[in-house]
Amino acid sequence: MLPRVLATPVCAAFVTMAGIAQAGHAALPDTLIALDAPEGQKLLLESTARADYFRLAEHYVTQETGSLCGAASIVMALNAIDVRAPEMPRIGARMFTQENMFNDCARGVLPRERVERGGMTISQLADLVQCQPARAEVVHASDTTLDAFRARAAKNLADPRDAMIVNYNRSEVGQEYMGHLSPIAAYHAGADRLLLMDVARYKYPPVWVKTDALFAAMNTGDPSSGKSRGFVVVSAADGSPGPRRAEKARNPLHILFAMVGGAFVLGIGTGAGIATWRARRKAKRAAAS
Repeated sequence: MLPRVLATPVCAAFVTMAGIAQAGHAALPDTLIALDAPEGQKLLLESTARADYFRLAEHYVTQETGSLCGAASIVMALNAIDVRAPEMPRIGARMFTQENMFNDCARGVLPRERVERGGMTISQLADLVQCQPARAEVVHASDTTLDAFRARAAKNLADPRDAMIVNYNRSEVGQEYMGHLSPIAAYHAGADRLLLMDVARYKYPPVWVKTDALFAAMNTGDPSSGKSRGFVVVSAADGSPGPRRAEKARNPLHILFAMVGGAFVLGIGTGAGIATWRARRKAKRAAAS
């Protein structure tokens, strides 16, 4: 059973104006530790599962629009694990960007224009990854446990050959109410915290989050897929495997109309039931008199 908390998969496109911190960042709750804080730096230095951090930091990008958190996360992961990227003629180098990652295969799965309107699910993210020379493993939080996720993350973050992208509801970690996607880069076993490399860099800095809080944030329902959120493990492949199951996210308007329609039908049914009950009670009173 999915938890009751629901939020759209769209990355937030606005900056909360209350509690603005330095450099324009939104204020962090006490439960999160900014990487650039003394305590955050200490956690990174002490962490033994931090192999992913250095490569991800080298390719750290900001999502280009409010809904491109998934694309930005994919770009970071692919560049970090050194997958052969498209050529960028202007600079004479190969690198994935939030534009060129949408090749013919990716556009067939989910065009950038649609992502900009409504984000993506983790299954769609995996399909976009597999349009490149990379493999993607999807794990829904409802299909695993906190302990299993902790062990998987620690192993992944100690190995620079793969990367992990998490899909979570920000509100569960003390941020705004919104679904989001970002890579994680390190794990500190003593503090049981994961380093979240937030691609909405204009809003939040990289933060250390408690593992159980992040798992709870992943174990929330995604109304666009009808499943829980979770994580995707990205690793290099010899060729492009291609999308495995190009899941089509449900249109948020369709979800809203379905909810309204359901409420309308429920209201009609309830009204009819009450009317029937009243009619029967009235008939019984008439018969008794």
